Amino acid sequence: MTKLFLSVLFLIIWAIIVLNKSNGTPAERRINIVGYLCWGASAILLLMSVVITVPAGHVKVATLFGKVQDNNYREGLHIVNPLLAFTAFDLRQKTHMETAGIPAEDKLITKTDVSVQYRTVGEMAPDILRNTGTTEALIQVHMIPKLRSILREQGKGVAVSQDFFKEAVQRQLQETLQLGLAEFLAPKGLQIETILIRDVQLPEVIRTAITETKKREQEVLKQQAELERFATEQDQKVKQAESELKAAKLEAQKIKELADAEAYKINVINKTLAQSPNYIELKRVEQWNGVLPVYAGGENIPMIDLRKTGKN
Repeated sequence: MTKLFLSVLFLIIWAIIVLNKSNGTPAERRINIVGYLCWGASAILLLMSVVITVPAGHVKVATLFGKVQDNNYREGLHIVNPLLAFTAFDLRQKTHMETAGIPAEDKLITKTDVSVQYRTVGEMAPDILRNTGTTEALIQVHMIPKLRSILREQGKGVAVSQDFFKEAVQRQLQETLQLGLAEFLAPKGLQIETILIRDVQLPEVIRTAITETKKREQEVLKQQAELERFATEQDQKVKQAESELKAAKLEAQKIKELADAEAYKINVINKTLAQSPNYIELKRVEQWNGVLPVYAGGENIPMIDLRKTGKN
């Protein structure tokens, strides 16, 4: 509409100049040049007002003096009524990210981050413009309240907040959101493609309890490791003591066997002595070192040193 208004304005200026056309003075010729320029600008603006382009992945909906036209304009070049105004809708895939609190049956609130992937239905763009306005308004008015409502309803079937970490609960939550949002938003112009649960944040009281539980488990594991280390050391000591005891027994057995052998030897010698009195004399001879004894007689018997007599 702005382009059309400017085009008409330039045409009016050109018409005024033409009606007062004069080729006299240089000033009048300059005025004529301005008139031609206004005519050219008017023609360009008029051409631009009757031609529109729609980018890829978009549609445009026309309104004429506030009334929404039922047909829409797909991507490409179009020649249109210059009196029309246009609103563009992006039909490409978009993602809406929402964080909502889900109350479980234990009355605790679990925060859940959900991603909703959607597309705007191009054929319904005129209805969206007529009933809601834009795709962004449609999300704020319809998608977000319905999403939060479904999440709250799903929390009623969860006994405790910790269950939101279970795969089965998350899968059921995604399927319910997918079905519920698709059925609710399809008549309104949004096509729901995928629901993704990005993150689940348990209530603070549960997170604190889990942290404390983990700390206690770590302490228990640490104590178990210490007990195992102590038991290993004691087992090593027992094995060492058993080894030393075995060595001592072997040594005692050795001493005992040597003592038995010696006792047996003595016993044999005693038996031999009992059977042969000359054995003692034999042992004396074996132990003699070659030194002759010195004998002392009675009162008149001199002491004789046999070694000295041997030298004479």
